[in-house]
Amino acid sequence: MILNHLKISLRSFRKYRLYTAINVIGLAVGIAASLLLFRIVKYESGFNRNFAHYDRIVRVTNRHEAAGKEPLEYACIPIPAMDVMESTVPQFEKMTRIKEVWSALTVPGESEARPARKFAVGSDQVAFFVEDAFFEIFDLNWLAGDARGAMADPGKVVLSRSWAEKCFDNWERAPGQTLMIDNIIPVQVVGVVEDLPPDCDFPIQYFVSYPTVKAYPDLFFYSDHWGSCSSNNQVFALLTEGADREATRAALAKVGAEEYSKLNDGVQHRFHDLQPLADLHYNERLSHSGTHYMNRNRLKVLSLIGILILVMACFNFINLATAQATMRAKEVGIKKTLGGRREQLIGQFMTETALLVLASILVSLVLSSLASPLLHHVSHVPSELPFLTDPAVGLFLVAVFTGVTLLAGLYPAFLLSGYRPAAALHLNTSGGKGGGNLLRKTLVVLQFAVAQALIIGALVTILQMDYIRSKDLGFSENLIYTFTFNIDSSSVMRQAALKQELLQAPGVEQVSFSSDQPLSNNVWDTNFRYADRPEDEPYNLSLKFCDADYGDTYGIRMLAGQWYAPSDTMREAVINETLLRRLGLQDPHEAVGQTLRVGSKVKVTIAGVTEDFHTQSLRTAHDPLLLTSRKEYYWEAGVKIRPTDLPATIAAIQGVYDKVFPEQVFSGNFLDERIARLYADDQRMSNTSKAFGLLAVLISCLGLFGLATHAAARRIKEIGIR
Repeated sequence: MILNHLKISLRSFRKYRLYTAINVIGLAVGIAASLLLFRIVKYESGFNRNFAHYDRIVRVTNRHEAAGKEPLEYACIPIPAMDVMESTVPQFEKMTRIKEVWSALTVPGESEARPARKFAVGSDQVAFFVEDAFFEIFDLNWLAGDARGAMADPGKVVLSRSWAEKCFDNWERAPGQTLMIDNIIPVQVVGVVEDLPPDCDFPIQYFVSYPTVKAYPDLFFYSDHWGSCSSNNQVFALLTEGADREATRAALAKVGAEEYSKLNDGVQHRFHDLQPLADLHYNERLSHSGTHYMNRNRLKVLSLIGILILVMACFNFINLATAQATMRAKEVGIKKTLGGRREQLIGQFMTETALLVLASILVSLVLSSLASPLLHHVSHVPSELPFLTDPAVGLFLVAVFTGVTLLAGLYPAFLLSGYRPAAALHLNTSGGKGGGNLLRKTLVVLQFAVAQALIIGALVTILQMDYIRSKDLGFSENLIYTFTFNIDSSSVMRQAALKQELLQAPGVEQVSFSSDQPLSNNVWDTNFRYADRPEDEPYNLSLKFCDADYGDTYGIRMLAGQWYAPSDTMREAVINETLLRRLGLQDPHEAVGQTLRVGSKVKVTIAGVTEDFHTQSLRTAHDPLLLTSRKEYYWEAGVKIRPTDLPATIAAIQGVYDKVFPEQVFSGNFLDERIARLYADDQRMSNTSKAFGLLAVLISCLGLFGLATHAAARRIKEIGIR
């Protein structure tokens, strides 16, 4: 019986070659599109699940709540709070302090033939200062060394395999070797671990013992003030088995309650909360060390697009199958007259559908393999990950085969097999309404409605990206070249020489040093008090440390006053418009000359008020901001250059850098490129919408072409007579 079904199916395919080709191509394109989207969704849904205790790992967060204000949450933890929570939260089985750094490593020279080599951490990489507990919370694969006690003393480093090979050619040579962090701090290699997988939010290249931070407090901003919080200082913990999350939150809420109350005089409620590791990759409000975020709603949208495209391809099949009903009516009538049962006919038509779906899947595998290298334009899926050999892909294709065969085949099979023999024999190819005329029209309308919805979605994302690109950020991001340098005492002493040399370089107009450029995801905030008010304000302000040339270099517009005079320490400051309004002031001139107490001790005089400019992505509202000088915190340079001969100007900048800082690694890029990276995920989503929207239109057009061809074929006699 099965062999007979196969023979009849193949004959039917030969007889209706065009419709068979349209069905196979339409289904193949739909399955290939859904397969590529499945690959993206599967990759993004699996982040951080490679750790054994994935479901028990949490990050501690810092929440600020005030009456009538939207709650704020940060990933940063004040250093003194870390000490308290380690001893007062019984639900923490293990806890580790973490500090993110991007310091370069130097391999000391062995001879003239093998001089010293410097390696910088890439823009999508990071290094961590960690404690021993880190390796108990996150189970890494150790190639050399022992996790126990590796991070107990200052001056110890554990390298990833790739960085061990980068530094020493062979990772087996790394243990026992000495490296220099920023050419200042000597560290000994005590271990090598396997590289972390790409579906992980920890692109860590090396780990340094946390006691090293305490040994160099000025170099790494080690502050023991409860009001000081940097996004680089974080806490991860492993909860005990069966730990009550609410009880853990209650214990955390008590940490620093008295100290925070003193900072805010009870007006603002500050406390600590938990963020599960499972939430890390999908929460855009809280920073992490990974290369990107993936909003859960985006995953749902991608899944929905894949399902819709697959359903549209099935609609094509149903349309053509029902349209062919009149052409195959006599076949059905003769089979029934000769004793064929309805279930046999259903089996015959379902076999045809299954063969078409199977052929479509084979074609889709070829199409998806060819398109897979292009996925980096619409996703972060690494090209080196297995694709067709992935067992999950096999299960997905089995599900697609079963689902599409049933969805696309059942209705046409029941329709065709349901003809009464006499009625079937009287139907002809040129007349009658045939089966499912209303259904075909309905499905065509639905197809194009879905295609239009996807195109509209693509247009919305295109307009959104155009808005992002054209939005006035409140400062100038064009033709500003940025690079970083060390902040040790030796480098600080050479800042003046660096600026002087840069200003004399050809093509350079302005130079400014700062803690970071105007728009970044760095968060540095503190408590403060305005003028003679008796208590701190019920919110923190964001801090940026920058020199007196910052405003001119980045084109920041002033509302009142002027930029502060050159100074190495915090004497004067500039505030933004948002802080002015939060202070209850309307006239910016009213704030000029007033004082602010920053933290618990430092007082600064307000020299001017700026227009608001974006300090984070456009998803984030303007924060109250204070800009002030503090030379030892400058580690980034912004160089405004002329638009003529950019390669020569950049080469001149690097030449000056190498002359002033011969021991450091130069790494620079344009500010607008850095800003564009903040919206790389939005651009990928826009590309995804465009690509799969066009595929949806293609599938709809294929179906419409098939129906038009069928209609023309049915009316050949009519056309001939006319």
